[in-house]
Amino acid sequence: MTLDALLILALGLSFDAFGASVSRGAAGGGASPAMQLQIAGLFGVFATAAPVAGWAVGLAFYDLIASVDHWVAFVLLGGVGIHMIYEATHSGANRVGASPTAATPGRRLAVLAASAFATSVDAGVVGISLPVLRVNILLAAGVIGTVTFVASLVGLRLGHAGGIAFGHKAEIAGGLVLIAIGAKILIEHLYL
Repeated sequence: MTLDALLILALGLSFDAFGASVSRGAAGGGASPAMQLQIAGLFGVFATAAPVAGWAVGLAFYDLIASVDHWVAFVLLGGVGIHMIYEATHSGANRVGASPTAATPGRRLAVLAASAFATSVDAGVVGISLPVLRVNILLAAGVIGTVTFVASLVGLRLGHAGGIAFGHKAEIAGGLVLIAIGAKILIEHLYL
């Protein structure tokens, strides 16, 4: 996988965190810049760890899936993309990352951690396909985490400025990007 393809993959995976951050920014009022960095950092840390965990699972089963690796990548990326689109079009007021009504610091941290975990699950699932794509996991995890951090920070600021409608559209776009990447991998392996 080229660095360009890795950046596009990371961008597609970051849209879940971006959408949750837009929601949080819209609901959370004016969080300080330091708080915004902490929230985005939490999303980035989870997004960095998730593909490593998925990669470890994929590596453990590499021999079983090596002959159908392109199908595995296609199904996983396509499935995650479809799930992102479904979630974006069918979620209501209870979006991941929505600001809780209780304002205790412990509860806010727990909700943030749950949001960061939930938005990084897709990166973990995609991480399963990384061994068959022969991707450097440290580079991939670093790129995915960094892009998610930046997307979350931008999402927090945009959410504060413009509301949550943009977040749904971004998640749909992210899902379409992941489906396209999966289709590209399948076509390359079958026809090129």
